[in-house]
Amino acid sequence: MQAAEQSIDGGSGGSGSKGSIPELLISLLISFVMAMTARGFVLEGFVIPTGSMAPTLMGQHVSWESPQTGWRYDFNGIPSTESGVFPLWMRARSSGTPMSWWDPMFGLSKPVVRETPARLTPSSGDRVIVLKSLYPFSSPDRFDVVVFKNPTDPVGPTQNYIKRLVGLPGEQLVIVDGDLFRGDLDVAPDRLQVARKPEFVQRAVWQPVYRAGYQPVDLPRWEESARSSWWGAPFRPAEGSGSWTIGTAREWTCSDSGESTLEWNPADWPVTDFNAYNVFRSGAPPLSTSPYPMSDLRVVGVIEPDDPESFRGTRFSMRSRGMTYDWILEEGTASLRMTSIADGTVAASDSVECPLPGRSFKVEFWQVDQQMWLFVDGDLVLQLPFDGWSPEQRFLASYPGVSPEQYLRDPTGPRPAPPELSWSFSGSALSLRGVGLDRDLFYRPTRLDRHNQKSENGPFLAGNGFGTDFENPGRIEPDQFLMCGDNSAASRDGRIWGRPHPLSIGYTGDDAPFLVPRKMLIGKAFSVYWPAPLPFPGTDSRWVPNFGRLRFIR
Repeated sequence: MQAAEQSIDGGSGGSGSKGSIPELLISLLISFVMAMTARGFVLEGFVIPTGSMAPTLMGQHVSWESPQTGWRYDFNGIPSTESGVFPLWMRARSSGTPMSWWDPMFGLSKPVVRETPARLTPSSGDRVIVLKSLYPFSSPDRFDVVVFKNPTDPVGPTQNYIKRLVGLPGEQLVIVDGDLFRGDLDVAPDRLQVARKPEFVQRAVWQPVYRAGYQPVDLPRWEESARSSWWGAPFRPAEGSGSWTIGTAREWTCSDSGESTLEWNPADWPVTDFNAYNVFRSGAPPLSTSPYPMSDLRVVGVIEPDDPESFRGTRFSMRSRGMTYDWILEEGTASLRMTSIADGTVAASDSVECPLPGRSFKVEFWQVDQQMWLFVDGDLVLQLPFDGWSPEQRFLASYPGVSPEQYLRDPTGPRPAPPELSWSFSGSALSLRGVGLDRDLFYRPTRLDRHNQKSENGPFLAGNGFGTDFENPGRIEPDQFLMCGDNSAASRDGRIWGRPHPLSIGYTGDDAPFLVPRKMLIGKAFSVYWPAPLPFPGTDSRWVPNFGRLRFIR
């Protein structure tokens, strides 16, 4: 392409040489051939039509900004017969009738703001660049975002899919409590180990549950709209634990220098896999099921002691999955510890020297993929992995009181136990700012049904989805891959596809349900080169480039 441009530029300096027109045509032809070659073998653009990867990648969607908190989020913008709720906002928009809206920063997953929708026109989906030349020369990595031909519909309207690659060739795989466990094909099911995301992927897939910066701006108006009193910020002072000022302020302060503790309020602020993208698609399975409590979390905040010299430190604790997880920053030492709730034994621990900064500092507490992380001012201080559970032991820790037999009869019924969170400080009065809580991806348990299978592909399959049974893990043979969407509640993942189409079998020679043969991989999604455009100010005409959301795909 560069040589062709240089040739045209060089010929334009004369006054119409005899061979200029043929040379121009030849240059254009060469440019066209090179462009088609690049499109066929190197790069290709794709449009994201649906929200199975939201919010990592956006399909056709509607952007909404809460008038109560200013929180901006996107929800599904495809008119759907699956839910009688979604067309309601379309009718309300055309008639000017007020209706109830969700504000995810208010905790409970129910509409709490009554407003008249105005200028709510769906935006197109993200446009992504796919590297097609990568996989012929290298193997895909787990957690890549991949475009591939849909084995169940290779020539139909859903022939191209985009999902996250979660299962690799030559392994067994099972999903328990939203996490992946894998092992070689010849190992026993109780020897499978959790698969952990690298840090750059993990940072890209955190989804917000709470941000202290988004509080009610007009509390009386909110309480009138919601017909409820404001239940307050999710962290509340423990009984008899310090003189805290929280209310609706964005900066929380404690005036006591002794031990002071904040506790999470799970009744009004449940920590679940709720995804704001699905708020108007709650009428169809699996969205008609209640959210799943989860404990793969990140908690962040900025601590500013009034007296850094006397500040002794902070401790964050989470009780979940039969364990107490402690992140401790005290008197020059950083420690991580996992302790059994049942008998008080320490399952894992580690510590390192870490002097407390003599000023305000940011902390991040992660518990994700059975590994604890501690960051101070953006620097990783300490990690603590835990590999002491088999998939069944993880299930027993996550679902107390539920037997394996009961779970495997219908894994979509039981719910994991919710976490208990507390945050303690000592030694100085202090201010706490920028508090936030995020949750990880959560792959929901699945069952097979006819809604997600195609009759032309053969008899329907029944039972639990692929990789659900920790007693009989799913098997992924050589040159096969398993794909799942980031928006697990609204994604037709490989786990529920059923049988492949006869054309796919003829092309690949692979008759395995649920999995994608290597030959059907198109490429790795590299970047969002054209996000959904913004509306022109004062209009609903969407054509303004949204350069702020150009991004690499992790």
